[in-house]
Amino acid sequence: MPIIDTHCHYNLEPLYSGQPFCFKIKADDPLTKLRWQDHWQAAQKKGVQKSIIVGPGLSSSKKALEIAATDKNLYASVGIHPERTNKIINLAQAKLELASLAQNDRVVAIGETGLDYFYLQTNDQEEITKTKLRQKELFIDQIKLAVKLRLPLILHVRDKEEKAYYETLKIIEQYWAFDRALIFHCVSGPLDYVKKALEYKNSYFGFDGNITFQKAENIRTIFKLVQKTDPQKILLETDAPYLAPEPYRGQVCEPQMITVLANYLEKNCQANLLAIYQNSLCAFKLA
Repeated sequence: MPIIDTHCHYNLEPLYSGQPFCFKIKADDPLTKLRWQDHWQAAQKKGVQKSIIVGPGLSSSKKALEIAATDKNLYASVGIHPERTNKIINLAQAKLELASLAQNDRVVAIGETGLDYFYLQTNDQEEITKTKLRQKELFIDQIKLAVKLRLPLILHVRDKEEKAYYETLKIIEQYWAFDRALIFHCVSGPLDYVKKALEYKNSYFGFDGNITFQKAENIRTIFKLVQKTDPQKILLETDAPYLAPEPYRGQVCEPQMITVLANYLEKNCQANLLAIYQNSLCAFKLA
């Protein structure tokens, strides 16, 4: 069963070098002894033939490039995640640095980028407005970069309400060229939003381990919608080290766990895994 993990983070801890980062890992946990090379080897043994290492920031994008340079079956996407926006002091300099990283021949996409209003929980409306404007500015700039370089764009969109989803569509329709793949990573949101995105030329939808969660009926509904409308738009992702599938929910998601996701989709959603493999090759123009 050949698999392509179209969105993973070998460039983030604890996958990169075994550091706990934001995960609760005991000192004697075997994960602390593993490095990204170990995880990649384990994934390959489970049928993962290629992986796209996605950069959610400048530092992690550099690591993605370093890792991708070591193996012809590893690729990089460089970008700045919307949640990183307020951590950037000099936005103009960050844009220039990202544009420089994007010139590397191991880069197959720009992102992850988009809008994320999920954790905007302050009562300071002026601060919320400022954050949203900065996210949109950086999002639009990354769209323009992808269009200029004729590369796919990896979208990250998240909101407790619906505003980020529909604002994303509005921005996409204004700035995106639609001549390359538009990847809705870890797709979520209202069905009307997904139906509109399905109409776009070259749109694809990434499904992750959270589709296996007991209360993830919305995501399963989205999967069935995409499968019924155009199954050639389905991609598999881990988002490792995040979103470990059941029965590993809450643990570090290891890239090899994509087989759990694949088996779940094949058994419960009648997914055609070989066709999804071909979708991935097509979306990112991989050999």
